[in-house]
Amino acid sequence: NVDFSKEYGEYGAGYIEVHHIKPLAEDERETHKASVDELICVCSNCHRMLHHQRPAIRPEELKKIIISKMV
Repeated sequence: NVDFSKEYGEYGAGYIEVHHIKPLAEDERETHKASVDELICVCSNCHRMLHHQRPAIRPEELKKIIISKMV
């Protein structure tokens, strides 16, 4: 629910990052053409936190961390 336009004005409008649910390093296909269902949109902070350790944590794990901090 991050709206970059609130922080950066028009410059940040429509900005989002894309995270590969299955890491590219684990993708055994010859080409790395991910389908839409293999991608999720996340803010840049969440994207960084997903990749904070190797292997990257699952988005569901990060959601649990975020929700636990809201209580």
